[in-house]
Amino acid sequence: MTPDDAKTKVSTWLFDHALPLWAERGVDPNGRFYEQLDFDGRPVIGLRRRTRVQARQVYVFCEAAALGWEAGRAVAQAGLDRMIATCRRDDGLWIAATDDAGTVLDETPDLYDLAFVIFALAAAHRVLGDGRARPLALETVAAIDRLMAAPHGGWAEAIPARLPRRQNPHMHLLEAMLAWQATAPDPAFEATARTSLDLCRRRFLIDGAIHEYFTADWTPDPTTGHILEPGHFEEWAWLLRQAQAVGFETVDAAEGLHRLAVAQGLKDGFMIREMDAAGAPLDAGRRLWAQTEAIRTALMFGDAGAADLIEAVFATHLATTIPGLWIDSYDSAGEVQDRTVPASSLYHLMTAFSALLRHDL
Repeated sequence: MTPDDAKTKVSTWLFDHALPLWAERGVDPNGRFYEQLDFDGRPVIGLRRRTRVQARQVYVFCEAAALGWEAGRAVAQAGLDRMIATCRRDDGLWIAATDDAGTVLDETPDLYDLAFVIFALAAAHRVLGDGRARPLALETVAAIDRLMAAPHGGWAEAIPARLPRRQNPHMHLLEAMLAWQATAPDPAFEATARTSLDLCRRRFLIDGAIHEYFTADWTPDPTTGHILEPGHFEEWAWLLRQAQAVGFETVDAAEGLHRLAVAQGLKDGFMIREMDAAGAPLDAGRRLWAQTEAIRTALMFGDAGAADLIEAVFATHLATTIPGLWIDSYDSAGEVQDRTVPASSLYHLMTAFSALLRHDL
């Protein structure tokens, strides 16, 4: 697949199939997003509707509008309105999940969810010009600092705190802060970003690899601390370069992480789920998100492997009977693991495909 062919294929899939399908069938009559569709494109009813998915879909349709798909603007606005109406807590944080009617099922504040709320608010500010977005983002950051700051740096996973601690929520909080710094900087966003970057340098990055699971004091967890996810190498590589682009001094690890992910994590043309520090697979299955992160980072480094991976993703993950859906998970034997299509994956597809469409090949 040539670079121009890749752009054409991605543009057709995104604007002619995926976005129209999810705008029509992935949204309920109140403007809230469904968690899943089935492989016939019908919404799956009765699932917890996670706040992280509401936020991710707000971002997706904001970004669609920014790329010129104007129908996304109204979808994003309605989703934002309903997220604000149903998912906020009185203390400045946000709940974890509601039911189909919008009734709170889980009021727990979760750092991973909160990162995506702030990320969605950045998109709403940038694309929709929504005047609520920036005050709500600053309020949420302040509440995270006030209520979730942890003794050994960073923030608790949730309230109440739980173990093991993970790098992943901190990574996505950095992503949200960088989105704000690129569009409407503030000292609070800068300080939060610096905390995550410092944790990456001091704790997450060990012998050139990002580690996942930790004890309360950021020591690698004795049970799970050996698990590495090459998809997160790619994600951190992208974010470290984005941090540099908005003026942060960061550890010079981005290209090394990308090269290590490709050298050890790419098996039979796809990025595997998990490996150990020697590169031996712990789970040789694959998720769609790791492929999209590998595509985006390969584009950033001018790696010719990006086109091959795009072609492979279209031949497998996106080769559904109804165009615009996807297969999220395969096991190590290449067998499909899904019975439904998770809405959460569209965020990863959009981040990779928007990078491709904006990329000067």
